[in-house]
Amino acid sequence: MTRGRTVATRAGSGRRDDERKGLSAVIATTHSIFGVAALAGAGLALGVEPPVWAYPVAAVAAWLPDVDNPRSRLGNGLSRRRNPLANAVTRPVSWALRAASFGLFRTVGHRTLTHSLLGLLLFCLPVYLLLGFSPALQLALVAGVVSHVAADALNTWGVPLLWPVRKNFRLVPGGVRSGGAAEFIVAGLMVAVSAYALFEVHPAIGRTLGFGLPPLPLF
Repeated sequence: MTRGRTVATRAGSGRRDDERKGLSAVIATTHSIFGVAALAGAGLALGVEPPVWAYPVAAVAAWLPDVDNPRSRLGNGLSRRRNPLANAVTRPVSWALRAASFGLFRTVGHRTLTHSLLGLLLFCLPVYLLLGFSPALQLALVAGVVSHVAADALNTWGVPLLWPVRKNFRLVPGGVRSGGAAEFIVAGLMVAVSAYALFEVHPAIGRTLGFGLPPLPLF
């Protein structure tokens, strides 16, 4: 009987782990969509055309604030590669991410410093000072990280913008539950926004596909 309960407990634990991994993947995907949308929107607002490689950078940068969570996409480190040369590059990065995740989680906890205005300042300042040789890289990194905080501000938990003051802020009353139907709707809307902004910022896309979008009205 005890053995049966143990097996059932392990099976239940395994299912919960699978559910958490699935939920984490949904959240990571949503954040990536927000990162791409933010970069396209920033390009549209600033009148610049980000290079194609900047969009994957923004998508990954949108995961960075969750590095304070050891279960997150980056907090858990990078997956091993079959190529030994690729592993030689990714392993040190993976160890650094895990060390940063452990340190942040043990000292300030999840969704605190990295989701605040102070955290944004501490991130943006070195990006501005050290990456001046590539404005496109700067814009992609900042857009991705800011988009993460904005996306989490839509969540039911909100974000502690004024951390260390423990008061959470939400963009909508009540917020949107992660992993629910509402999140898929929000993600779908952001895909539509991203597509429009991408067509506006990169007219060549419309010409390649054989159609274009009407220009945005000027206010």
